[in-house]
Amino acid sequence: MKSFFASLFSAIAFTFLLFFPGIVLEGARYGLNLWFSTLVPTLLPFMVFSNFLIHSHLIEHLLFLPGRFTQKYLGLSSSGLYAFLCGFFFGYPSGAKILSDLLKTDQISRKEASWLLGFCNNVSPAFLITYFLTLHLSHPEKIPLTFFLLYGIPAVLCLGFLFFQRNTHSFREKKTSKPVLSLALLDACIYDAITVLLKLGGYVLLFAILANAITYIPCFSLQKASLLISFLEITNGIPAVIHAFAYPASYLLLLPFLAFGGICSFMQTGSVIKDTPLSLRNYFFTKILLTFLIFLTEMLLHAVPGLF
Repeated sequence: MKSFFASLFSAIAFTFLLFFPGIVLEGARYGLNLWFSTLVPTLLPFMVFSNFLIHSHLIEHLLFLPGRFTQKYLGLSSSGLYAFLCGFFFGYPSGAKILSDLLKTDQISRKEASWLLGFCNNVSPAFLITYFLTLHLSHPEKIPLTFFLLYGIPAVLCLGFLFFQRNTHSFREKKTSKPVLSLALLDACIYDAITVLLKLGGYVLLFAILANAITYIPCFSLQKASLLISFLEITNGIPAVIHAFAYPASYLLLLPFLAFGGICSFMQTGSVIKDTPLSLRNYFFTKILLTFLIFLTEMLLHAVPGLF
């Protein structure tokens, strides 16, 4: 049955590529432009630098003092703290990629990485401020509220859970390793970062084509199409929802989609953790839980006059 649906999907995709090249070209151009103008300059320098920090074992030295504090009171190692911070600052799928690299280099335990995965893989603040709130929504004054909902709730939930469970889990504290610095290591870090970015670009390209194709489906209204696009890929979904719904409805609708990240970011996350014991299923359910909590919170706050 699985092979049947795979064959059917392949046949439909091939037919679509053959008979609707204009739609494919339009979506591909948008996807490539998004990847080259946004993802590459944003993620490439960070990924190279992060790879170098991880593989040279410099994280243990840079975060030694705060790591001692988080290890004692939260059971969170220096490496776990690094993944937690980067996952909130650098966007999908940076947090998952860092946890994967830390696991492969034996700098974090499987249990600690599993706990952190669903919480430290989020949309980046730069994306929220520039692309979402300023460029498309045109409401930059919503930055504090947006940060509270999309970062405050996951951070408090994660840290609170770690605090109350600190005596029951057994996240290990590793001895500090000697730094390893070499030109060969830097070359390997650059190669790895470019390889991952090429893979992410492929996902962005495919979902941009799919999002563009959805807008041409006759039976879909503008509102339904925008919501489906947001569920699949949030970058295309933001302008679609803002065009289909007036403010503040567009803002309220997009926050849960931003918390979830879209199927595209879900698949990107799966691609960077596929060679590790991390569970994509657990990651999915954690994201669903966070999405529900953020949606519930924004509905409660919506009753506050003048907040939205």
